[in-house]
Amino acid sequence: MSAWSSGLFDNDDALDFVEDLAEAPGWRTVVQALDHATKQVGYLEAPEGSIAVAAAAIVAAAVGEVTILPDNHRELKAALGAPPEGAVALARSALGRVVAPASELDELWQEGDDHDAWLTQIAALQSILSHAQ
Repeated sequence: MSAWSSGLFDNDDALDFVEDLAEAPGWRTVVQALDHATKQVGYLEAPEGSIAVAAAAIVAAAVGEVTILPDNHRELKAALGAPPEGAVALARSALGRVVAPASELDELWQEGDDHDAWLTQIAALQSILSHAQ
């Protein structure tokens, strides 16, 4: 896993996802990433899990009064506008899938010392998303 911290965008896959989204903002890309994670049968690989977390964070940033996005991508909230109907529930489901059994991302975090810090980040996103509905 190419992560340097437990932050939501502190890994190569999530950062690449948000940078690509900044070049061509659109909810379709975010929803597809979330949908892919939730519909993944069997083992969810770490890159897809990291992207799902980033996509969920983008949804949370759009519906919450918090600063989640990386400093150089804060304009995404305005560029995207309000998320489409169902995006909040899909983001919550994707996060649940990322921390469920058969998730490589969760397994990798369990191997290190920062698993609790990472779970705290996920729980904070879940909280923002649950207050949005």
